[in-house]
Amino acid sequence: MSESVVTNVPALIEFRSRLIRFNELLDEEYHAVAREWEQLGDVWRDRKYEELGTALHEVGRGIERYLSEAPDHEMQLRRFIERAQAFLDA
Repeated sequence: MSESVVTNVPALIEFRSRLIRFNELLDEEYHAVAREWEQLGDVWRDRKYEELGTALHEVGRGIERYLSEAPDHEMQLRRFIERAQAFLDA
């Protein structure tokens, strides 16, 4: 438990739920855009197509790294919520 007492457990629960939804949407939307961009390669052939591909690849590495760590963050937050609730219930 941190040094301060957590009294707003519902806010933590709501944040965790929103974080999980955000992570799911981020994963789905990033991969959907990347797939669609790739499919457009047959009809969109210019410098901007390549620039967008480079940018998507760069941001994709960050997204993949973030999403690979997300389950640990979500689990840690769940444990924190459980400890806070137990503290408040005691």
